[in-house]
Amino acid sequence: CILRYGKMHAFSRELLADTLGSLFLVLFDVFVGKVFKTAEIPLVSLVLFAGVYTVVSMFIRFVYCYLYRFATMDTVFSSVLKKLLSVFALVDFSSETPGATVHPGISGTKTFNDPINELQQIAEQFEIHGDITEIKQINKGYINRTYKVLTLSEAGHIHKYLLQRINTNVFPDVEALMSNFEITTSHLHKNLKLPGVHKRGTVQTVRPLKDGALFLKEASGCWRMLTYFDHVISMDIPDSPDTFYYAGVAFGSFIKEMSDVDVDLIKEVVPNFHNTVSRYQDLERAIENDRKGRVKNVLPEIEFLRARSEHFGIISTALAEGKIPTRICHNDCNLNNLLFAKDTHLPVAIIDLDTVMPSSPLYDFGDSMRIGTNTAKDDEKDLSKVSCDLNLYEKYAHGFLEACGDILIKEELELLPYASLIITAEDGIRFLMDHINGDIYYNIYYPGQNLDRARTQLKLLEDMEKKLPEIKRILLKIYAKQGLEAKITL
Repeated sequence: CILRYGKMHAFSRELLADTLGSLFLVLFDVFVGKVFKTAEIPLVSLVLFAGVYTVVSMFIRFVYCYLYRFATMDTVFSSVLKKLLSVFALVDFSSETPGATVHPGISGTKTFNDPINELQQIAEQFEIHGDITEIKQINKGYINRTYKVLTLSEAGHIHKYLLQRINTNVFPDVEALMSNFEITTSHLHKNLKLPGVHKRGTVQTVRPLKDGALFLKEASGCWRMLTYFDHVISMDIPDSPDTFYYAGVAFGSFIKEMSDVDVDLIKEVVPNFHNTVSRYQDLERAIENDRKGRVKNVLPEIEFLRARSEHFGIISTALAEGKIPTRICHNDCNLNNLLFAKDTHLPVAIIDLDTVMPSSPLYDFGDSMRIGTNTAKDDEKDLSKVSCDLNLYEKYAHGFLEACGDILIKEELELLPYASLIITAEDGIRFLMDHINGDIYYNIYYPGQNLDRARTQLKLLEDMEKKLPEIKRILLKIYAKQGLEAKITL
């Protein structure tokens, strides 16, 4: 319907394109006939054909538009139209907002609840170029809901943006969140250099509202607009050891560059985000409440974690006691939070900066190892496939320490071997807790996915424990090569 084209003048350009296209075909046929002396269709017939084609096209477009309008009326005929448009135009008339559409090809069990015309009204309040021609959900990420927005300018240029609804259950203080985001992206956009190059820089920057605000707050939630990176790919696991090496360089460079920013300027938007002891205490409370009656089915996982609970405070206690410094960190260094150039597979941008907070680089390092060295996907059901790839571990450690090793102190380097174990345990705790609580934090795309994720983390932790002596040897070798001083007991 007309809503698919955006504003009326964008819709009118579609009609103009039909007309000009028909005229071009007529002129092209006349030109070919004159130059090559081929058999010609009479000019009158061509003009007649072009005219009929244009009129029919215009008629179909307008009929489609008004069918939609009639379908929203309270008549007997409208019920028939609703069924037809639901099948052929994917219009969701069950939505409270007219014009909502169901998009095919979106996997998962989550319902697509945001009407397309409501999304358009939201997106149009931001500083964007041109008229909106398409809004499509991006089924990536565990927390926020994200949409790709395409616009067409008067000059015919296509622009791309990311519209994102912020999960205020996870980030209730949106003012603080967006303040952190603006400080971080403004600094890194000017200073962060990555192995790859992209014309949009190395981080997603904020597109403000037309009144200058960083986000929009309304009944449907809090929304923001970010730049969109094209000609890039993302990876859940590294496609080669070299890719993982450069990922280490990228996240290490983030730590190094953010060390120039006053840590007091960045607010803690998720308290105790990487406090593993606090996370474990939350798990014990979830077990005690057992609100969904799921505890009886996860007793082996609970016992596995309880047996290791005395080790969970290694990093958080060192931070609290001031033995290691608090630094500005990414705090979610999954490989899929890097964008890589399609042609070179070099990292060009770091994304998902909502968790940038005061923390420890040990958590960032451990998180990258947790997901990057895992030989299986994060919700793998066949746990025999899960292990820690030490070749990948060594590659990433080389890149990370080359980028930021010189700012890390002796005590940080001595705790580094345990970082991957602590963060893997922490993620196992979080996935298991969310499963017990009824899947209220992470998006899931099939029942029991959080439990699968938890079991994968716990199996990976077990393998890392077995390989800890070799992990220490790897790091000691890198320390010696880079002139970093630390004592690690084998």
